[in-house]
Amino acid sequence: MGIGPFRLAIEYGVGSALNRQRRVQFTFDDRTYQGYAGDTLASALLANGVRTVSRSFKFRRPRGVYSSGIEEANAFVQLGAGVSRVPAARATLVELTEGLQASSLSRRGFDFGRVLDFAAPLWAAGFYNRTFIWPSWHFYEGIIRRMAGFGHAPSGPDPDRYDNRNLHCDVLIVGGGASGLAAARDAANTGARVVLVEQANELGGRNAWNGASVPPHASEDGEVVSALRGMPNVQILTRTTAVGYYDRDVVTLLERVSDTKERSGLPRERYWTVRANRVIFATGAIEQPLVFCNNDRPGILLAGAAHEYLRRFAVACGHRVVVATNNDSAYVVACDLKAAGVDVVAVADSRADVPAAKRQQLSALSIPLLDRTMPIDTQGFSALRGVTLGKLSKDGRQIESSQRVACDALAISGGWNPTLHLYSQAAGKLRYDSRSKALAPGAQHSVAAFAGNAGDHHESEPGPRVSPVGNTARQWIDLRHDVTVADLELSLRENLVSIEHQKRYTTTGMAPDQGKTSNLTALEVVARLRGVSPDEIGHTTFRPPFVPVTLGAIAGRAIGSRFAPERRLPLHDWHVSNGALMQDLGEWKRPAMYVRNGESHRDAVLREARTVRTACGLLDYSPLGKIEVHGPDALDFLNRFYINDLTTLKPGRTRYCLMLRESGVIFDDGTVVMLAPDRFLVTTTSGNAQRVAAWFEEWLQCEWPHLRVSIVPVTDTWACFSLAGPKSRDVLQSLEPSMDLANASLPHLGMVEGRLCGHDVRLYRVSFTGELAYEINVRANAAPALWSALMERGQAHGIQPFGLDALLLMRLEKGFLHVGTDTDGTTVPDDVGWGKVAANNHSDYIGKRSLWLPEHRRPDRLQLVGLKGTTDIVIGSHLRFTDSTEASDGWVTSAGRTVLGDEPIALAMLRGGRGRIGAMLNVYDNGKITQATVVAPSFYDAAGERMNA
Repeated sequence: MGIGPFRLAIEYGVGSALNRQRRVQFTFDDRTYQGYAGDTLASALLANGVRTVSRSFKFRRPRGVYSSGIEEANAFVQLGAGVSRVPAARATLVELTEGLQASSLSRRGFDFGRVLDFAAPLWAAGFYNRTFIWPSWHFYEGIIRRMAGFGHAPSGPDPDRYDNRNLHCDVLIVGGGASGLAAARDAANTGARVVLVEQANELGGRNAWNGASVPPHASEDGEVVSALRGMPNVQILTRTTAVGYYDRDVVTLLERVSDTKERSGLPRERYWTVRANRVIFATGAIEQPLVFCNNDRPGILLAGAAHEYLRRFAVACGHRVVVATNNDSAYVVACDLKAAGVDVVAVADSRADVPAAKRQQLSALSIPLLDRTMPIDTQGFSALRGVTLGKLSKDGRQIESSQRVACDALAISGGWNPTLHLYSQAAGKLRYDSRSKALAPGAQHSVAAFAGNAGDHHESEPGPRVSPVGNTARQWIDLRHDVTVADLELSLRENLVSIEHQKRYTTTGMAPDQGKTSNLTALEVVARLRGVSPDEIGHTTFRPPFVPVTLGAIAGRAIGSRFAPERRLPLHDWHVSNGALMQDLGEWKRPAMYVRNGESHRDAVLREARTVRTACGLLDYSPLGKIEVHGPDALDFLNRFYINDLTTLKPGRTRYCLMLRESGVIFDDGTVVMLAPDRFLVTTTSGNAQRVAAWFEEWLQCEWPHLRVSIVPVTDTWACFSLAGPKSRDVLQSLEPSMDLANASLPHLGMVEGRLCGHDVRLYRVSFTGELAYEINVRANAAPALWSALMERGQAHGIQPFGLDALLLMRLEKGFLHVGTDTDGTTVPDDVGWGKVAANNHSDYIGKRSLWLPEHRRPDRLQLVGLKGTTDIVIGSHLRFTDSTEASDGWVTSAGRTVLGDEPIALAMLRGGRGRIGAMLNVYDNGKITQATVVAPSFYDAAGERMNA
């Protein structure tokens, strides 16, 4: 014998995956074991005789290795320690590496949660909805949270690295078995770009390890693989699972790059997003279980898994094995076990018409065959000790006799169910096939093969999967979640007829294995209990991901500073060195204010605002969104987005505009300037720059592709400064501009292009402060030099830099709209005083029709008004008229104090507000009630004389 009591010697010709020259040491539950390179953790544990690997979720019943792949429902373990800990890994997919640390998810020694199993009738399906009502949920919460979950998540940052990749191809083939290889070869020979994905370490599917027990395809597959690897138009991804299928043939893949402790700089996993012109599924099938009393004991496993452990890893599932089946595929398992020296006690087949060839196959090896026989109960606790076999009546509905057989392993096969998850995610329709007793695709579409490499085809209809006798409260459907046949019976008594409702009530199929070995059985059991055919009740929905995906793999490198890359202004260093308080505003680091020694934040904001009101201030406005729109149809294109009529716009003139969604709700505001009849520059709010550009592109490409328009985002290309204040023209004149700055040549909302300090600039008369102001656009690389020149020449005029907080205070005092602050997802133009502008534009624009909805024309809508208070008003405070019967008549959207008068003011959205000018109302904030007066939303220079200069 090799390492472990269940490891077979090399002379049996098994163990194709192993490197017997390299032993690997690992620990499980603090005990040290040995395996071979090429083992999985599951195969190594089985080889060493470890039967109980984990415990079930609800009743903490001991559970052992049940399968050999992604369908594993029992053997979830915890890997590593500290920040490298993996809380719930499938032992069947964990490659054995030197020094691997693994532990069961339950407590060491006796698990006190086992007492739940002895009181199982109290914890039937849905018990939590009734039990935890009294005295309250919080009374039980602490205990439940300590018991819930699988393993313990690490508390520190993950030290491993992950990666994301994008991939385009003509044909994506999921599955690298015989069918997948054939499909890849045929597609590649046409010259198509082919991507072949296989979740195992090697291609070939079952043929890769099945040896002489299957038709001799292995050599053919090897030739195909060699040919595919030599083709430049073929990319092969092994150790990669297709986890999700989305719209437009987008498939996501999870690649296990390296499972070794020392990754040598390689990522642990890689997450691929593949966009394919065609997708072919060659995903094989998943073996289904048999259901009988106590069918969850350690030592019970799927027959196909027992076969794979034997052929790939030279591991016998037991010394005395019973094989129970309802189809042909398990016969080869019994024969190979016998040939490897394992005592095969019997093959129990629930069918009455076992094919003669299968009978002869067993007879030649002296393996007893018990037809019309299936397991009805088992014995043992932490390991299987025996199985009770029942002789079925001819109709399969009752047991005529029974016998108890001693064994330490039971290999079961309830047939095979095609792996249809991706097909279903792709909106493929499924149907129940009564002959194979499995789900099948309703139409083939682009499917190459579902059941390829799943095992022998059925030569007769499969026999019963579920024992007709026994305590249904001990017949397990979902092994991970402890769902039994009795739970399904209860759900029907509760009148939950829909299979989807039963899934949620019992939680069957909702464990990490996603019902790969339980959903089909649950479907058949429910159909039997309802007395209908399984094809009449539908099936549950398959959703991505197909297997659990590490959050780190989805994030890839977008973590830490890369999660939201920090965008810095061209003058970032200058701002920091001059005392700016830099804050994350939108996507940018922007100066909120410039704090001097001994100055509070509020004092700094007031000082900056008063400087702008009395002298001159300079603001770095570079994040302002800027989009150039060019082309013969540019004017027509833009006129479809804004509520303003742009057809009257002239070259060198700017217009402030509002943009709506289709619903009529305000989306963004900004300016549109005509640089030339076929060339425009659009500005947007800083936070909406990318959204507006994407909005333009979507309409151009999807709705109006005939328009001759080019959209060019240039936010990062141009730095932008706002020079504001009564002395701002004097500062510009001192720099000897090439443009005429007189009001007649450059009025409010005018624009000129020229040179300033030797730099090409665009100069706008646009003000958000209410003062004479110039927006200066200059190439980003010239920004530091021009800023320095403005600050130097401006010293004689009292210039100071000011931040965004001072700007917002001055725009509040002026009553200017701030989209996103004074608006929400229900605000339409009339709510903010722009109803006439929207109505006077006779052209069609996005959202225009929605403005005529009765909801948008109600007189009692929330409308933007001003408030004057006796004390400070807090943003978010609710408002109520003194004569109101409503719970709330509106709320405060912006608040502060007047820059020069230091009086409390605010803007608010108020019910029917424009008709209540002069009214008194109560302001509610955190238990405090104050009073305010409703006024027009402008507190400074309402006529605009200072802005117009």
